[in-house]
Amino acid sequence: MRSLPLVDSASRTDAPAAQSRTAVLLGPVQQENLALQYLAAAARRAGHRAHVVAYSYRSDLDEAVNRTLELAPDLVGLGIAFQNNIDDYLELMRVLRERGFAGHVTCGGHVPTFCHEELLHEQPGLDSVVRHDGEQTLVEMLDALGRGEPVRDIAGLVWRGEHGIARGPLRPPAPDLDALAWPERSEESYSVGGLKVEFIIAARGCVGECNYCSIAAYTTEQRKRYRLRGAEAVAEEVAWLHRERGARVIFVQDDLFVLPSEKKTVERTRRLSAALDAAGADDLVFWVKGRPETITPAVARALREMGVIHVFLGVESASAERLSYLGRTHQPEHNDSAIAHLRAAGIVPSFNFMLFDPDSSVDDMEATLNMAERNLDLPWNVCRTEVYSGTALVDRLRAEGRLEGDYRSYGYQMLDPRAEVLFRIIRISLHERALEIESLLNRLISLSFARQLHERYFPSEQTAALSRRAHQLGIEARADTVRVLREALAFVREADVRDARAVQRFAVGQALAVNAQDHERRRQVEELWQHYTLRGATLMERRGDGQGAATRAGFTVAAGS
Repeated sequence: MRSLPLVDSASRTDAPAAQSRTAVLLGPVQQENLALQYLAAAARRAGHRAHVVAYSYRSDLDEAVNRTLELAPDLVGLGIAFQNNIDDYLELMRVLRERGFAGHVTCGGHVPTFCHEELLHEQPGLDSVVRHDGEQTLVEMLDALGRGEPVRDIAGLVWRGEHGIARGPLRPPAPDLDALAWPERSEESYSVGGLKVEFIIAARGCVGECNYCSIAAYTTEQRKRYRLRGAEAVAEEVAWLHRERGARVIFVQDDLFVLPSEKKTVERTRRLSAALDAAGADDLVFWVKGRPETITPAVARALREMGVIHVFLGVESASAERLSYLGRTHQPEHNDSAIAHLRAAGIVPSFNFMLFDPDSSVDDMEATLNMAERNLDLPWNVCRTEVYSGTALVDRLRAEGRLEGDYRSYGYQMLDPRAEVLFRIIRISLHERALEIESLLNRLISLSFARQLHERYFPSEQTAALSRRAHQLGIEARADTVRVLREALAFVREADVRDARAVQRFAVGQALAVNAQDHERRRQVEELWQHYTLRGATLMERRGDGQGAATRAGFTVAAGS
């Protein structure tokens, strides 16, 4: 069994120093950005230097630019993970060039994979785009720089040629994920509820073909929808995280952890469990993702036996029509059965409700609101279906002449004018409670997980009292969210939605009432979060685990969607 996750370039003797080049990779780091860390590990294994620099929000711009320039890279790579913050990366690139960076600038990820032409046509400061899996592509780019050659004619790369956009051949997906260098982890540690958290990728891709999902588009183009790491290899890395970094909580960042086959899921989960037990890493809990139609009683039991205590479940809607439109392969009854099976196994599911999509009507919402009301004790949030480059949904809206915006941020108006007005009302009245990144409902999902961790690791009367407070706070906020949604739904059904002033008065009135209520709720959530963090760190210290307290302990560390 190896003792280190990767080979440090400083210890290599087979990579001439004259050829070694430096890469700085920038992207969001609310959780461990394993996509960038895998790239950095590949570059280091090949004898180059690589650094990951956090750029999560526009407010990080100056610090990210300063750190990048301090590192004096030959290549800067921008990991653009989200369609709606492309402008943040364009501004970062502009400032870097303005401050004198003359090296190679590239970008990659799901978003650039599909809008590479727009980026290269419109952004003269961008030299290339990496499409799909980038480990080997990045290494070959750095090798070319090390030889003093132009960065071009590389599989998986798109660049600006003499006669327009030039493309290398599609790079096939890495056939053996276990052969990749382990991603390096941040020096800063992460925690939820005072317990050390680590992140892992056990698979790439997804079996789904959801119309709105760029993952489905990404894997379809690669012609390799789903790749698994070996169970024993995953267990080896998890055991290393447990032994060397003190992990007690593992977030599996796979887009899909539960396989379509019940038999294969149970077998793989049991192999993971056995390998972890053999490595002495049995005091762990897991957060994973799954699709409702794949959660059976046997799967739920196997997950719980492995240590899974939380599943982010792809519910999306309780309307059969909306699920069909979205390209989902489950029915509303699968939502209910999956939740029931997980509850029976002692696993908490969380999920998002996509209340709106381009063709949804106000009548479609009733079933989903009913489902939300039946599950007030579970952590959930509400949102709208967004449009991403490369997806079937963006192609459909473009063909219908309904696609709004551009590659920086696509949008649409719903066919049902009442549904469109309803969304605009909710965008105002529930913005801070539901729609912003650190909304109250998202924070309650994180708080619910911290509650679970304390119930698992520190069972006591005090823990039970804390759980009751956190649990009740979530129920009250979600019950009121259903009330607000029903009130807004009744308004658009009865009012003249063409009366802009009346709509505005209603939306602002709702927002003022919601935010007045949530001021105290947010205070209580923050208080409980801090209490869980400090209490958990203290109790772990008493157990002799000095890594209980961690630097990054914000709500986004426990974000699962």
